Amino acid sequence: MDLISSLTTDVMGKALDGLAKRHTAITGNLANVDTPKYKRREVAFEGALASAIQAQKNQGQRNLRPTSNDEPMILRTTRPGHIAMGNMAFSLDDVQPEIAEGNSLEYRKDGNSVDVETEMVQLARNTQRYQAVSTMENRNFRSLRGVISGGGS
Repeated sequence: MDLISSLTTDVMGKALDGLAKRHTAITGNLANVDTPKYKRREVAFEGALASAIQAQKNQGQRNLRPTSNDEPMILRTTRPGHIAMGNMAFSLDDVQPEIAEGNSLEYRKDGNSVDVETEMVQLARNTQRYQAVSTMENRNFRSLRGVISGGGS
């Protein structure tokens, strides 16, 4: 980890990547609202990102809760890909937001599953999240610049 790179900036970068990919999926859905048999697409990355953050905090350890009792079992990973655990990310490099076909209902007889109102709400929500993360990252870099310049802004 160098001076500019930190867990915070890396996480915000991955979040912005995921939100940008989601924006692409949503706008693609809206563009194909009249395409017969088009299935809406979505991007889910928050779970993998949370898993990677937790793994970073635990320095590669994984806490699992067995169904028979509440004491966590610790799995220690010694190298990437050593223990396959489904879609859980062990590092931020494992977080790769992908556009996938969503599991949604078909709203029309032509097989299209895009609902314009739902997509517009998702687009507004995604835009707000992107702006919030961008603002936080900007403040983080502004603080770093203040530290580098000796406390002045």
